[in-house]
Amino acid sequence: MVHWKTLALGLLSFAASTLAAPVADLSERSSVVCYVIVKGAPTTAITPGTAVTGLELARSSTGAVTLAASGFETLISYSNGGFGEFAFCHYYWLNIGTSTHSYKPLSWGYDDEETKTWSAGAGQIVTALGTSTYSATSTFLACNQSGSWVLYLQTGSDVPSGVTCVKTQLQVGTTASPP
Repeated sequence: MVHWKTLALGLLSFAASTLAAPVADLSERSSVVCYVIVKGAPTTAITPGTAVTGLELARSSTGAVTLAASGFETLISYSNGGFGEFAFCHYYWLNIGTSTHSYKPLSWGYDDEETKTWSAGAGQIVTALGTSTYSATSTFLACNQSGSWVLYLQTGSDVPSGVTCVKTQLQVGTTASPP
């Protein structure tokens, strides 16, 4: 049974101790303060007739960029050409890696925005703008690796050997999914 008076006094005591804390201590308490989760629209694979149609941009338990039945559904930032998903007071920035192949590995940078050549917005197709090594593209390659659809940026026609891959595009949604 919850003792509301005890709980209320405890919360007031915590708030008072937080307010009375020196300003230099705020950085140490920042992880305690940030619990706001802002719902956002998922980014989904939209190419009809493929095994990945309708799957959402996600981060696997190993940190890989994947497509999954339930992906990120939090606020997306397009800051300075980046593409970041906000989760638990941090951003996971979608970064493009280097490769001699035309399929470029993607990674999530935890508060590390390395790639600033994305073009995206609500309701838009996600596009990697051209660089000195490849032209602008909105084509992604989803490859089934050990049961997960791992995502690559496709800048040509190469595909990884020994795995099933499909080409797709990603579209940022316009409304948040219901809770």
